[in-house]
Amino acid sequence: MFFRSKSKYKDLMQPFSQAGLLGIHLVASTFVGALIGWYLDKWLDTKPTLFLLFLVFGIIAGFKNMYMETKKIQRELDKQDAAARQNKPQD
Repeated sequence: MFFRSKSKYKDLMQPFSQAGLLGIHLVASTFVGALIGWYLDKWLDTKPTLFLLFLVFGIIAGFKNMYMETKKIQRELDKQDAAARQNKPQD
């Protein structure tokens, strides 16, 4: 990716990539859960029980992934804030 060599562009694009990752976590895990449920329903002929169950599991997993990612982002922001406070000149 061409943003890697230039630090000012990397710093600019990092929040956008993290925000996009949050959406991808939610959509992908929901889709995977629904897909697993659909195939199991088709295989075991239990329509729509397993589809709905795995859809809910996928949604829960997506929100859990979003929560974990936001905690990670918050820790990074706290570290940057602490570093900025240490480098701030004292009045």
